[in-house]
Amino acid sequence: MRRHLPFLLILGGTAIVRFVILFASQTHVTSDEAIIGLMAKHILEGRAFPFYFYGISYNASCAWEAYLAVVPFAIAGVGVIALKVPTVLLSLVCLTLFYMMTTRLYSIRVATLASLIFALWPGLLKWHFQPRGYAFYFLFIPVLIILFLIIEKEEIRRGRDFFFFGLICGVAFWSMELLLITIAALWLLLFLRRKFSIKTFAVWVGGFAIGYAPAIWWNLTHSFRNWHFLFFEKPEAGGLAARFGLPAWREIFLHEIPKFFSADTVLWYYRETPWAGYVLYFVTALAVVLAAWSALRQIRSSFKSGFSATDTNKDLLMLILIGVSFVPYVIAPLRVPGYFLAASFFMSILIARQVDRFLGQKEMYVRALGGAMLLAVIVCGVNALIEAAAHNQIETLTLCPNRQDHCMLRVPGRDIDAVKQDLEQTGIKAVWTTISFVYPLIFETGEKLVASESIFGVDRPIYPPSIPKPEPSSEDRSVFVIEATSPYRPQIETTLALKGGAAPRISEHGTLTVIEQRFGSESPR
Repeated sequence: MRRHLPFLLILGGTAIVRFVILFASQTHVTSDEAIIGLMAKHILEGRAFPFYFYGISYNASCAWEAYLAVVPFAIAGVGVIALKVPTVLLSLVCLTLFYMMTTRLYSIRVATLASLIFALWPGLLKWHFQPRGYAFYFLFIPVLIILFLIIEKEEIRRGRDFFFFGLICGVAFWSMELLLITIAALWLLLFLRRKFSIKTFAVWVGGFAIGYAPAIWWNLTHSFRNWHFLFFEKPEAGGLAARFGLPAWREIFLHEIPKFFSADTVLWYYRETPWAGYVLYFVTALAVVLAAWSALRQIRSSFKSGFSATDTNKDLLMLILIGVSFVPYVIAPLRVPGYFLAASFFMSILIARQVDRFLGQKEMYVRALGGAMLLAVIVCGVNALIEAAAHNQIETLTLCPNRQDHCMLRVPGRDIDAVKQDLEQTGIKAVWTTISFVYPLIFETGEKLVASESIFGVDRPIYPPSIPKPEPSSEDRSVFVIEATSPYRPQIETTLALKGGAAPRISEHGTLTVIEQRFGSESPR
């Protein structure tokens, strides 16, 4: 136990910091988080028992997060903090599994350094607080690697291990279909290592079928909706030349990846790139290049002797897994950070490996380089923690001025609170709003407020048929909650003035604006 004490201190410190940040600055939700919160509320009330995410037959992890949130909802009531507590707890479980995975490959010292780097990784920070279907995805990555390593190290094939590996692969694929590429890659590596026989392959398939059985049953009883979405709706073959052309690679490595390494790694990328993104990008690139310099020359021997035989072989496995994690990102029609997050696990390990290697050298300049790499990661991570704790806000999408593209927007929590207070004081029960604020307003008001985006031509019903979603009445006065810079604003103000015969009441709340229809016979409030 004593040799694991440094990790336990990291785990305890991480838990304290994350819960402080949770209560200090994570008191509001984005649209996806709000939908999962509503799913949990409906489960608690016995109104619905979702199998996948509301509105889409995909990502069962969202439903699992909703079922977990039922427990704190039942104890403390429905609320934002109660919704996010299970996600924070799962992030700590993930850190523990990450440490266990790394100790199966490298020394305790490297595993401890890697855990510190992983705990501070800026690009993952905000995901540790947001129930958006990724919590179980993060858990399954180290679990799958641990099971892969157990089989990969075995000299005698054990059917039990193959069955359990297949079982977890099936459950993981049911949880988050994005893991399919990782599962296929691990299976291929075992095949190339000649670990499969006809018997063990059949056992693995049997385990996979049992683990994935609930999803198979659901598809058979729901017109194959999940499989149709996964294999026919989600993939997009058009625009391949643009996706894989030289401009695309330039955009990825010169603009997108530096942003990926910063704390602004959320739903989409911001236009600006924080300095921390460039620093961590450089440190990671240095670690990857140094590992590749030695490992790529040992490819043949690695497949022959095993990925656990030497540190160089282990580095090669990490490089392969980084490459595998890059596949869903580069083939996606729309490249978003979530598709590449798995690489953060393995890049953290490679950085720790190089830091440990450099610090163990006699040459002072080499040890200084290792210390500088570790210090750079710590500075970037601590900066991200301070920024997250200091800014209570949500980061969401908004319509760009051209009315065609979407841009990222930071909305301070005080602006959302001001809007809710405004609506409550004026007795407003229903509003029209843009798609990013429909479900946050519904969830944060306990479904007391009716909110809809359909007036903007968006019809995205997500509730199950058993729970009809109410719409604002056309007979009542129209009230809009929109972004202060929304391109819809001039048209809304003009239309309400014409229909009401008087200028609408406009309340500015920072990044948000409430526009309420007034009639000519009314006195101004």
